[in-house]
Amino acid sequence: MSIRSILVSELFLRPNKFLYRIFRPTPKTIRSIIHPLSSIASFLTSPIQRVTCEKDEFGGVPGVIYHPKKTRDFRRVIVYLHGGGYCWGSSKNTHRVGLSNFASITRISIYCIEYRLAPEHPYPAALEDVQKAWNDITRRFPESEIILAGDSAGGGLSLALMMGLRDNGAKMPDASVLFSPWTDLTCSFDSYNTRASSEPMFPRVAPEDHARYYVPEKIDKSIPEISPVNGSFRGLPRMLILVGNREILLDDSRQVRDKASKDGVDVRLDIWPKMFHDWWLFGFLIPESEKCLREVARWICLSNLDGL
Repeated sequence: MSIRSILVSELFLRPNKFLYRIFRPTPKTIRSIIHPLSSIASFLTSPIQRVTCEKDEFGGVPGVIYHPKKTRDFRRVIVYLHGGGYCWGSSKNTHRVGLSNFASITRISIYCIEYRLAPEHPYPAALEDVQKAWNDITRRFPESEIILAGDSAGGGLSLALMMGLRDNGAKMPDASVLFSPWTDLTCSFDSYNTRASSEPMFPRVAPEDHARYYVPEKIDKSIPEISPVNGSFRGLPRMLILVGNREILLDDSRQVRDKASKDGVDVRLDIWPKMFHDWWLFGFLIPESEKCLREVARWICLSNLDGL
């Protein structure tokens, strides 16, 4: 773990975890603080970003596209679903630094879907939005290799989307990349307790709070559309999962790996030593971010397009 990662973890993330535990802020409060601060950070780092960012709509669902400024791999497209516990987060601000680096390092354009957020728009709004957007994006690129990617809640949403596409006989992604996916909204795996102190980003109660905001009271949180770890993985495309070994969500990733492998999916799980939730989003601030994205880029290229 680098010195810069330690500084980010202990001086920036852990105090926010402490404040969350005390005040238990609502999603609206979190958005009012995190989104503007993220926009400022994105503006300050924009001179060193080697991508362009433009707004678009996909099937009536708002989104943004990150295009590498220089060499671009036109054979591939990444469709991205951001995290934020289904309640906050945006590809335009909270994820801008990370997604800019992702596009720059992979040399692939990233189409990011801005699905509706809870509690104003609870389940199934997010899943409905990404289904509409996916159908529109895939129609635009009938000959391209399409990689579906997402982090945290967006990682779980990616799995739920793929399971629905498979069940409906729709076009599937050619591969998927899941960063620290949140796949069990009952929050019942061991790591929710065993990693509660080592995870610097949020306390044990945060996932439970967000699950309560996202899932209406009368709906079972364990159904695969909400907790995709409980679904069938048969027929899903090759899959790369990346998670830090300090994360509360560590077992979400382990369980997905085990069940996907049992169902015949070509799945690889990379557990990053001493890393915290969504470390790769911090861009140039920590060296592990670039290392992670370069590993993802190498994995993406292990396809028939490259003769491998």
